[in-house]
Amino acid sequence: MTEKLIIRNYSKAIFLLPTLLMSIVGWVLQVIVRQPFMVFEVIWLLVLFGNLFIVCFDFSSSKFIILMFVALVLGVLTYFFLFPLVLKPLFFSGAFILVLGFTSHFYILITGVLIFFMILTLCSSIFNYYTIERNELYHRKGLFTMAERWTLTNLRFKKEIPDIFEYMMFKAGTISFYPTKTDVIILPTVLRINKKEKKLDRILSKIQVDIT
Repeated sequence: MTEKLIIRNYSKAIFLLPTLLMSIVGWVLQVIVRQPFMVFEVIWLLVLFGNLFIVCFDFSSSKFIILMFVALVLGVLTYFFLFPLVLKPLFFSGAFILVLGFTSHFYILITGVLIFFMILTLCSSIFNYYTIERNELYHRKGLFTMAERWTLTNLRFKKEIPDIFEYMMFKAGTISFYPTKTDVIILPTVLRINKKEKKLDRILSKIQVDIT
């Protein structure tokens, strides 16, 4: 039986999934507690900041090391210089107090918006994907399954991990297909990329054996 591989490319919106889950937790928490919970609000903001950071920027392993060093330096400077200035009553009418006050309505609104984008992301990947079967690479697109296909005889591919954070979150990376000398297919956000690479190697190696 011929082995089949399905490869889907996802929108960057998929990396907002942790914020969606935290928003659902916040909504349930507010329904139960019925008053703002400061610790969770700060954690929610940190998760949102991290997710937006991943969506907006690509960080290779070398950039990741530089980022950690910069974050350490900024953390030290903030702790020893910025905090003492901000906490001085000179800059405020009274003592410094951080009040966010996220309500259940806020969390359910954010949850609804993020679910909408997640549905769009999933629908896009469901109706636009690549399959490898019967010794051919297929590109299936649209409700009525428009298809392009290339033979696997001369197919080459390259796996890359351009963003260390995306890989840490969903094992995501980039796969580039070179079905002909002129055609290039780039899938920038493929989840569980190492598993896809191993299966793709196995399929292509069987084809090479069959040809020889």
